Amino acid sequence: MSTRIKIPPEYLKDYHCNLNVSSVSSRVKYPLDSVFSYSNLSPSYKSFVMSLSSHVKPNTYFEVVKHDCWRIAIQCEIYALESNQT
Repeated sequence: MSTRIKIPPEYLKDYHCNLNVSSVSSRVKYPLDSVFSYSNLSPSYKSFVMSLSSHVKPNTYFEVVKHDCWRIAIQCEIYALESNQT
């Protein structure tokens, strides 16, 4: 196991990353876990919030084309590029 001190990038300090906020709370000015707690949520809403937190963006084109929302986004982007002749 590494003994290296892990410090999250500064640009992520205001984001909820991987549900692991308590490990960085001592170094963050306003730690998320000081104002937000999953234990206060109803079970159904907690499941909903956790599913949002665990959403993963696709990393490859082949992962993207499996989802309609990403294909539509690609089409809109191509249309914008063509419309602007760029």
